[in-house]
Amino acid sequence: MKERIILNNYIKTLLENERNSNTNCLQDLYSKSDYERLLNPVIELINTYPTASFLTLKEILFNNSHLKELIKTLIEVNKITPGLVLTYGTDLTKDTIVCGLKQEYLYENNKFIYKPEEMENDTIFDLASTSKIFTCLAILKLEELNLIDLYKPINYYVPEFKELNDVTIYDLLKFRIPIGTDIRVDKALNKEEAKEILYTTKRREKEALNAYTDMGCMVLRCVVEKQAKCSFYDFIKDVIFSKVGMENTFLNVPRDLQERVANENYSIKINEKGEAITEFNNPPGTVHDAKARAIGAKDGISPGSAGYFSCANDMLKLAKALIEEKIITKESLYSIADNAVGLENNESDYTWFYGSLVYLKQPSPTRLGVHHPLSGKAFLVPGFTGNSFCVDPLNRISLFLGSNRLHNRIYDIHPSQRKKIINNPINHQKTFILPNNEEKIISMDFTKYKEVIVKAALNLSLQYKLLELIYKPEKEKHLVRELN
Repeated sequence: MKERIILNNYIKTLLENERNSNTNCLQDLYSKSDYERLLNPVIELINTYPTASFLTLKEILFNNSHLKELIKTLIEVNKITPGLVLTYGTDLTKDTIVCGLKQEYLYENNKFIYKPEEMENDTIFDLASTSKIFTCLAILKLEELNLIDLYKPINYYVPEFKELNDVTIYDLLKFRIPIGTDIRVDKALNKEEAKEILYTTKRREKEALNAYTDMGCMVLRCVVEKQAKCSFYDFIKDVIFSKVGMENTFLNVPRDLQERVANENYSIKINEKGEAITEFNNPPGTVHDAKARAIGAKDGISPGSAGYFSCANDMLKLAKALIEEKIITKESLYSIADNAVGLENNESDYTWFYGSLVYLKQPSPTRLGVHHPLSGKAFLVPGFTGNSFCVDPLNRISLFLGSNRLHNRIYDIHPSQRKKIINNPINHQKTFILPNNEEKIISMDFTKYKEVIVKAALNLSLQYKLLELIYKPEKEKHLVRELN
């Protein structure tokens, strides 16, 4: 009886938290009956094993989630990515899962040599767009310090952006306004030219329902540097990394730590002629994002949109610090998940929903976004290289998944060549035959498979929370599971 009362109160809290959104169509995406289906197995376990301990029941929940099988299928069967590190849970109950390889091959003496290195708990990942969370926090911190007004135009603070006299900081923070440059930043021959191209950023007419872009973050980085009167890296190192204890988060990974970096090198694009364009300039510690390289990441210049490296433990520290309001205030933290772009037109036609440089829930479960049972203040920051960072400050749940899905994988195929994709009906693996008759694995479906794993881990976190409410454990439990 006691357990049922706790369950009902927990579901009531979850429903209240889920409705805590400033957008009506993002509320009630998960019903009371949905929560009951998710959480009733916890009560059934307790009834089945009345004398079992908290840790024993937690282990049964983990096994019943099939999370282990999902991960091993992704890496050992589909082989869409060489490996991953996943950490997730609540304030008191956390799991970290390590599986696969941080490196498969090295290119030496004009040929690929199989040199496998196992993924480790402290592996460092190229965060790619997950780096956007740092730009978001930097802007919100400057607002708290009264050094910027979110509703003033960009060129009020950085006059060099002559075309952004009617685009505000808030517009770019919330992906409200499509912007771009006529010449791509990553086409610049040097960092000075890249900076001049960036200064030509201008407003574009709305060409699509999705205004997501890297350019806004790159512009906002310039605002941070102007108002903080220091480099972007120095600012976020002071207000985030040092304060939180993120000792393994870098713009440039120190030479003595580069062996810990997951290899993203040898990523492949297939052009319209069916030719394979293989990247050889991304050895561990070198950022994959071309714009970040052009802006000057190697020389210590943060692009704002990508470029940082970190590990699961550091990202876990960041999530905890955010939830405990150690970086920004509760008001600022909750504002991250306020939608200012997605407007529902009818049941089937709406724009993507974004918060402050983050993803929010999407009414369609087929679109990348925050898992529906989380609160209306939860946000997600994915990264192209294979990462996801999710924080739910109301339910006090967090998750980070790091992967190297670009390493030795095809990540883009020209539409005219996609008819050549080979679909294996047995292991659901997708491959492509290169001009030299070598068969390569395609990682284009990585996000779809990754989201299944992310959702399973978040569901498990919600179940752990109920178990905590019933058993009231006093000490934090963090279990590392190595599936190699």
